Order: sequence, then structure tokens, then C-alpha cells
Amino acid sequence: MSSAEPNQPNDSNTVNDTANSAVNCNEKQIKFTSPMWRHFTYEEVNGTKRAVCKYCRKEITYTTKNGTKGMHSHHKSCKIRIGQKKIDDFQSQLTGKRSKTDESGGSILATHRFNYDDSRTDLAKMITKHDYPLRIVEHEGFRDFCQGLQPLFRPICRNTARSGVMKLYGEEKTRMMHFLESIQGRIAITTDMWTANYQKKGYMTVTAHFIDDSWQLQSRLLRFIYVPCPHTAEKLTNVLMNSLLDWNIDKKLSTLTVDNCSTNNCMIDLMVDKLPFDSLILGRSLFHMRCAAHILNLIVRSGLDVFGHGIEKVRNSCSFWTATPKRHDTFQKNAKCENVSCEKNLVVDCKTRWNSTYLMLSTALKYKKVFYRLQQREPQYKNAPDEKEWALASELCDRLKIFYNVTELFSGTKYPTTNIFFPKICEIKIALKKWDTSSFIEISEMSENMITKFDEYWKESHGVLAMATILDPKFKMKLLEYFFPIIYGVDNAKDEIQKVRQICEDIYLRYESRVMSQASNDDITTKPTSSRDAALASDMDSLDAFFSWNSATSKVFVKNELERYLEEGTLPRIHEFDLLGWWKLNGVKYPTLCLIAKDILAIPISTVASESSFSTSGRIVSPHRSRLLPSTIEAIICTQNWLWAGKKGCVIDGDDVHSDEDDEGLETSHRHLIFAGSLRVFMDLFIFLEKRPQP
Repeated sequence: MSSAEPNQPNDSNTVNDTANSAVNCNEKQIKFTSPMWRHFTYEEVNGTKRAVCKYCRKEITYTTKNGTKGMHSHHKSCKIRIGQKKIDDFQSQLTGKRSKTDESGGSILATHRFNYDDSRTDLAKMITKHDYPLRIVEHEGFRDFCQGLQPLFRPICRNTARSGVMKLYGEEKTRMMHFLESIQGRIAITTDMWTANYQKKGYMTVTAHFIDDSWQLQSRLLRFIYVPCPHTAEKLTNVLMNSLLDWNIDKKLSTLTVDNCSTNNCMIDLMVDKLPFDSLILGRSLFHMRCAAHILNLIVRSGLDVFGHGIEKVRNSCSFWTATPKRHDTFQKNAKCENVSCEKNLVVDCKTRWNSTYLMLSTALKYKKVFYRLQQREPQYKNAPDEKEWALASELCDRLKIFYNVTELFSGTKYPTTNIFFPKICEIKIALKKWDTSSFIEISEMSENMITKFDEYWKESHGVLAMATILDPKFKMKLLEYFFPIIYGVDNAKDEIQKVRQICEDIYLRYESRVMSQASNDDITTKPTSSRDAALASDMDSLDAFFSWNSATSKVFVKNELERYLEEGTLPRIHEFDLLGWWKLNGVKYPTLCLIAKDILAIPISTVASESSFSTSGRIVSPHRSRLLPSTIEAIICTQNWLWAGKKGCVIDGDDVHSDEDDEGLETSHRHLIFAGSLRVFMDLFIFLEKRPQP
């Protein structure tokens, strides 16, 4: 027991303590009859007699002449005893810790045993999880609060608090590394750069995305590392590669998702050269994933440049009527005169964020009558859009709505599986082709600019997205057969579908060979453990020629998993369909496809997961905390991510929590889905075993 956790006095064992003390001292003339010996122990070292306080372990010289006089004086002033007595008085009734029931059937509450080390760990977790400053441990109010709750807790300084945070970071990192080592599938990586405004330092985030063994989609922040300038492709590659090597995931990568910039393109080329070629899914062809949210931003911005003059007039109008409170009140009064509801206020967009431009236009269009009225009544308002510009703004809003909805899906805090993106991308592609025939010249020019940007992204990403959609039993190849004739035309659609199917077959063959090699290695390492097993193994060896012949002759008639999966019908549309749960149930039927689904469906197509760490870092690296060391910042941000993810089980958003009624309906439909899926798996497995050639 440490000095911070003193022994508790207990009247029931006073006789035993006294007897033990009498035996140890070996002096018959000393009689331990004073009540003080309940709170002290007797020791004799080198002929010196001492009484040791059970609470603070202070040693008091004991003589037969003075007796217990010094012990009485110390007992009255012992702060540890006084604090512990207060704790024993009220915590014995307030704690929820229960022991055995008494004779009357009631529960007896036990006293709380204070542990200083556990309290220090809890304090480090509190600082990390809730973005508290390290200096909070030195605040007078915080210390008074802790002293009132637990007098035995010794105050610490901010350097000691930092040491506790770093110790917690080391423990959680070790636990997280063991967790990643246990993951059987591949890990997708997203990375991005961020510059702290108050430190003027660049930080790189490295986020891992994977599906665990219980088929839950997971996301973990691995690094938030400081990168000195200049941020060249070579330096970023070295930092990222060292991070992957430190976490021992360099041979388990599936894809790397980055923003669409020249530096990242060079970094991808350097990364591929450093990674083992056999460790990637299909070499470098599927390794590079471009951020879809960033691509959509570039596509829309290229289209908005055509309508720049009209957008500028709407922006100036919104700025004019939101500049002062008096103008804002005047605008609302005129809106009431026109019977226009003022549910949404005018907003001014950020020029670098097109979605804010869409929100500005959609809100301003609702007040079009109000702008007309103010143009006639207010002489200072001279920059109102005309009728043609309002009509063009309305057409533009209708066109941008699909981009806005898809961007919200890509940028949501709830991280979805990859299969939901391909239909949305196809819808955008079809919409762009339709806009090319618009009666507005500006819309037609906007469509041409957008298609040019879109095709650059489509050529490099539609293979992975299509593969993820094929792994959805509701779509399979049927979705491609529906969209591709519209996108490519009837003549070219078959060739494009065949290209996607070839990618699926190549991936399947790569995984199948890996599964077979792993199975053969397991067979080699398995040795007979008895004479009977050795005899059975000898009999099997004698039939090797037969099984080889049977396998060669039956190979033509047996279809692989991919072919059987694609030939089966698609599932009906279910609103709350659990794709990962379906693959978890069908893993026995499609073991190889199950491994592919675990790797492909976890691939993120945007860097939003890494960018979300910047909001946390912005709160931590505030103007009042700009002197934090980069190592401390990384420890706080990463540990916070791990603690919250471990508490929730996976990365979810608070808005995803349903009400009780919704939970009951979802639970019922989920049970029906699991039962139907399980029944279908067993039926298909039974039919497959019946049709399988018998040896």
C-alpha cells in the first residue's frame, strides 16, 4: 500500500494488532492498553523504540517514561487521519459499492478506498477527452473542488499533468497497435495537411479505415504529426512512410485517399515505389484514390466561373441588406409586406466554398419579391439583379442541388460504406450530359467545363466504385447494365461493363490465390500427432493422383464464387439494409468474396475523416494554447480519438441515435432480415453441396 493510501483503523482487529506488536517488541513490561495503539504500530530499530502512525507513517520516538504523550499530540494534528475520518463518515453512506446483505435483507454499503494513481489517470483522460488546458490543474477553483471531493488527492502542476497525458498516450497507442495487428483485412488510409493559424506550423493527419472481425466499419486517427517546411512531395512521402512502418501496416494497405493536387500526385508515385508490389491489391492501379468531395468542388467551381457576374450581384445584394441591424430590420419589414416568410436569414457566401454559394442563392431566391420592392423604395440600393439574372440564378440552383446533396453525403460525419457512392456519381454524370442541351448558353458552357473536370476523376475511380457496388447484393452487375448504356451509349456500354468485370475477376483471382496459398501452408505445418493419424495421412497420400485427376476433370463444371454470386438474383430493395451484416452471414458461402468485401467496402473516397481532425486541433491549438509542443498536440488529439472511439465502439454521430419507437421498428426489421438471410445461406449451401461432384 502506498503512502497516499493509508491503512484504515478497524476496532475489530485491535486485539490482533496489539498482540502482534507485543510479540514483535519482545518486552513484557510494555502494556498496549492505551487507545492510541489502535492508530499506531510499535517498531524497534537498533534499540530505538518508535511508534509509527498508521495514516501518515510518521515515526514518533517512544519511551516508557513519556508513554503515549507524543502519540496523543500527533493524533490530534494528523491531517491524513482527519481527512480520512471525514471520508469514512459520509462515503460509507453515499457510495454505490455494496457488500453482503444483513440479516434483515437490506444491503450494507462499503466505504470507498481512494487510489491516487487511478485518480491521476482519470484526470489525464478528462483533460484529453474534453480539450481542457493543462493549466487547469493549477487553477485555484479546480484545486478547491478536488480538495472538497477528496482531501487525499495531492494537487499537481501542469508539467505533471502533461506527463500523465503522455503516459496515457503511450498506453493507448500500444493497445491500438495490438488492435490493428489483429485485423485480418486490409487498411485504407486517408491523409491531409493542415496549418495551425496561431503556430504557423504544418501538421499531417494519417487516418486508418477498416472493417473489424465483427464486421463493424471503423476509423482511427493514427498520427497528427508536425511536418517542417518545405512541404515537398519527398518530405511528405518520408513522413507518411515512416508512420506506416511505425504502425506496421505498410503491407496491409488497400488504398490511399488524398486531395487532387500536384504534390499529392508526386507523393503517390513515390509511395508506390517504396511499398512492396505484391502487398497492393492490383499494383498501383487501385492504390490512388482521389478525394471525391474535393473533385466535386473543382467541378462546380469551374462551372460557376461562367456565371460569375450574376453571382456577384446576388452576393452584393445580400451583403448590403445584412451590413447593419437597421438594414436587416428594413428588409424584414418589407418581407412581411410582401407576405414572404422570414424563416431563413440572408447569408453571404464564402467564395472558396461553392456549397455556401448554393445556400446563398437558394435563400436569396425566396426573397426575390422583396429585392424588387426594396429596389423601388430605397435609393441607396442600386445593385439588384435583373429578371434575366434571377432566372439564371434559379436555373443554376436547380442544377447545383444534386451536387449539394452528394457533397453532404460525402462530407457527413457518419462514415458510410463505399457502395453508396457509385449510383450518385452516375446520376451526376447523366445530369451533366442533359445540361449540355439547356436553352441557357451559360448553363451549356457550365456543363462543358464540368464534364471536362468530371471525366478526369471518372476514369481513375469508377473501377473501385463499381466493384463496391457489385458487392452489394441489391445491385450486382444490374446497376452497371442500367447506367452504362445511358452514360456511354448502347454500343460502348458492353465494353465498359466488360472492363469492370475484368477488374473484378483480377481481384478475385488475386485473393483466391492468396487463400489457397495460406491453406496449403496450414496443411504443411499440420503434422500427424499419433500413429493412427499417420496411417490416415499415408492413405491420403496414396490417393493424391486420383484427387488431382478428379480436380482437373471437374474444373470445367465447377464455377467459382464470383460467377455463382453474379448469376444469383438481386435482393429486393430494403430501406435499412445492413450490407456488412449480410456479408457476415454469407461468409461461409462466399469465403473469398467475403475477404474482398471487407477490404473494398472500407475504402473512403474522401478525406473528410482526416479533415475532421482539424476542427479538434483548432480548439486545442487556440490563441491561449499556441505554445504547446507538437508531441503534446499529437498525444492529445490521437488519444482523444481513441478514447471516444473505444467508448462508442465505432465512429458514429450523435444524430444517428434513433428514438425508442424507431429502434423498435429497426430491431424488428433487422431480425427479419437476419432470419431471411440465414435461411437463404443454408438453403444455397445445401443445394451447392448436393450438386458438387462426389469423389
